[in-house]
Amino acid sequence: MAGKLAVVGLASVLLLACGRQVPADYFPLRAGQQRAMRVYTRMIQGTDTTETTEVKVVEVVHGLKEVPGMGRCWVVESPRDSGRSTYSFFRKSDDGIIQLMPTNADKPPVEILYLALPLVKGLKWYDTKAQGEVMEVTAQETVRVKAGAYPDCYVVSVKSTRTGWNMTQWLAPDVGAVKWENHAVWTDKSGKRCEMLKLAELVAFSVLQDSGR
Repeated sequence: MAGKLAVVGLASVLLLACGRQVPADYFPLRAGQQRAMRVYTRMIQGTDTTETTEVKVVEVVHGLKEVPGMGRCWVVESPRDSGRSTYSFFRKSDDGIIQLMPTNADKPPVEILYLALPLVKGLKWYDTKAQGEVMEVTAQETVRVKAGAYPDCYVVSVKSTRTGWNMTQWLAPDVGAVKWENHAVWTDKSGKRCEMLKLAELVAFSVLQDSGR
């Protein structure tokens, strides 16, 4: 009888495990992952205005790697028009996404709370103890972009507490950023008012073979 009860108990545990849904990942990082977006940019400098629109790869994930001064972290490349890419470094946990900012060889990297997890409408946090930027989940909605329709997207706003910069991201489950808006206003050295607006929407999202870079 004890043996039969044990078997029944094990079967129940397995059924519960199979029925349990894996939480959606709103910041997926997989080796070989690439994200292409259509990016519109408007720059205003005094009385001069320029506008550009281009489709480009904005993200290439090179995998979880050992990085000098950073430890083991995810390496994400952002290709630039100049041909010189910039790189971002992340650590993931159930509590949040930490972005690591390099300093110098004598100091550990600065840790920024890029996303607090789990995401829920109304969640609010600061990037660091210095509270340079405040983040907030303001809504959950369906987003339609060139790549398709994405339900259950969380809208995350980011606002600088010190400068005229703010950003809004729409994060889709198991895809990540499908849309974002970036806006900044400042005064240059000559006293001219400058304004930059970037609007981006997802065109393609794929996971290729890891290049090993």
